[in-house]
Amino acid sequence: MKAKARAAVTLLAVAATLAAGACAAVPAFAATNPVLTDCNAHGALTKSYSIAQLRQALATMSASTKEYTSCPDVINRAIAAAVASGTTHGGTGASGSGSFLPTPVIVILVLLVLAGVTFGAVAVRRRRDDR
Repeated sequence: MKAKARAAVTLLAVAATLAAGACAAVPAFAATNPVLTDCNAHGALTKSYSIAQLRQALATMSASTKEYTSCPDVINRAIAAAVASGTTHGGTGASGSGSFLPTPVIVILVLLVLAGVTFGAVAVRRRRDDR
């Protein structure tokens, strides 16, 4: 019994460590994005960016930036203007996968589901052993 409890605690610790690392990766990547840096510094885009760069900025934008700044609107207007003018140099970018969730969020959700399934299996096994 004690070995099973240790294994469950170890699994939980590993899942928490992976989730913390994934959460830290998004803001770190977003901070190096030139589009977001430009928009946060000036409240507007002062340089010209490709559609791929603009879409990547939207995909990596933090929740607080989305909520408390005008950057999402500024970037969406820049994308619309680029598409309307036909200056779509740069391709679709990394956010062309069609997912509205950033990759780290998907990874965290998968880890949480796997942890839930594992703990559910451990609970079922314990109930079976107690009978």
